[in-house]
Amino acid sequence: MPKGNNALVDALQAEAPSSDGRRARSQASRSKIIKAMMDLIESGDPDPSTAIVAKKAGVGLRSLFRHFEDKDAIYREMDAILIKAYRPIIEAPYQCDDWQDRLMELINRRCKVNEAIAPYRISTTAMRRRSQFLKENFQRLHDKEKARLNSVLPSHLHTDTPHGRSILVAMSFDTWRMLREDEHMSVKATIDAVKQMVREVVARSHS
Repeated sequence: MPKGNNALVDALQAEAPSSDGRRARSQASRSKIIKAMMDLIESGDPDPSTAIVAKKAGVGLRSLFRHFEDKDAIYREMDAILIKAYRPIIEAPYQCDDWQDRLMELINRRCKVNEAIAPYRISTTAMRRRSQFLKENFQRLHDKEKARLNSVLPSHLHTDTPHGRSILVAMSFDTWRMLREDEHMSVKATIDAVKQMVREVVARSHS
């Protein structure tokens, strides 16, 4: 796991062990497999094979498939862990009343989560054409991100308007990844750039 990523560590460790010995061993094996998958992705392998995952987890390949029928089942478990870790950040009550201040607050939150989940988001983006679960999951995530953004924006800037779509793109993970990876910008510089793009769109909407 990435250093300092306490939310994710807590989410991985949150499931209480069963008092039943066989069930506890099964839970432990499942957790090892999920952690191995996430560690491999975090270390730079966007699509680790099930054989490699099993080896890193210290279990046999047959054991892996006893716990997870296919790779999508592992992705589902990963997704549940990531949601548990980072939903509280995104859904926390806003500290401001003004919509523009809330918009800046939402950018801060999105950027914090993007930075934390970047390896997993990049990995699953690459794999979604091969996975119906990932394809559907990305659509759900996209729809939720639009809905949350629309809940902050006034109606004339909703994401079904030209200016609203520009804000949606500026705040997207793809924009974050490009600035962080392709432009080699720092986290702070990336947040500042996203805020600047959004402020310029909002200003243009008034002209």
